[in-house]
Amino acid sequence: MSSDVLLPLAAAFALGVPIVLVLWRVFVVGGDLRRDAQFGRMAVDIVRRTDLSLDELSVVVDDLRRHKADAEASEASIRACAEALRRYAREAAIVDRYVTAVEGGGLQTEIERAERAVELIEHGRELMLKGMGEGIAEAETSIKRGYLNLLHARDAIRARGEAIAAAADPAGTEAGWSQRKR
Repeated sequence: MSSDVLLPLAAAFALGVPIVLVLWRVFVVGGDLRRDAQFGRMAVDIVRRTDLSLDELSVVVDDLRRHKADAEASEASIRACAEALRRYAREAAIVDRYVTAVEGGGLQTEIERAERAVELIEHGRELMLKGMGEGIAEAETSIKRGYLNLLHARDAIRARGEAIAAAADPAGTEAGWSQRKR
């Protein structure tokens, strides 16, 4: 082959390889960023739904705690929230694998904390239905402790959601969701 053919081929190859590598890198990094942003949005969505469920449940439990609502009447709300929290925890387990790990566990850990609070409230509600002597005092204590644990878990879930939103969205377009909610 002559130098008239080899020189343009070598120049095309020398220019083509870096261009292909740069394009490949852009697509790979861009794909990673899109995936991270998608999981960040999923986590924020889970946090929003969890926050809404816990807000509604906290009103029901507060009424139960203050004896404004009957223990039987609150059963459906408590059980529905417990089921919703189980679903959210399963979704959060998937998201936690892809979202940057933070100290103290992930989103699933905080939702499970809320689940335990709901279980404690349900235990107190059941004792309240039995309504025997010291069982009432234990029921009220369980409901009060569960209520406080629920509030703390809700705050922890909000904080975890803010951290995930900030990590997934450095521009800060999603970070203000919790300020609007409060």
